[in-house]
Amino acid sequence: MTRDNMKPGDVRTFQKGGGEAVVLAIGLWARREGKNRIRIDITGTKKFHTTVTNDTESKRYHRTLFRDLRRVLVANSCWAFGDEGSETERD
Repeated sequence: MTRDNMKPGDVRTFQKGGGEAVVLAIGLWARREGKNRIRIDITGTKKFHTTVTNDTESKRYHRTLFRDLRRVLVANSCWAFGDEGSETERD
């Protein structure tokens, strides 16, 4: 699959160990929500859209998921917030 025709929701199966496994193409993007809060949206299939945030007071806060998704966005030049969100890199 080339980069041009890959889209959120694309699904492929593969063998992992003794069972079936799925590769799901997801879309990721980040946006500011308030002064010190950044939200990352995650979308896949038509029925799958969720968010994660760096706001420790939010029920959507998940430090390691935010960190890992932020790393993907940064590595692909899709992070417009400089060092913001990097607090999730610390233990």
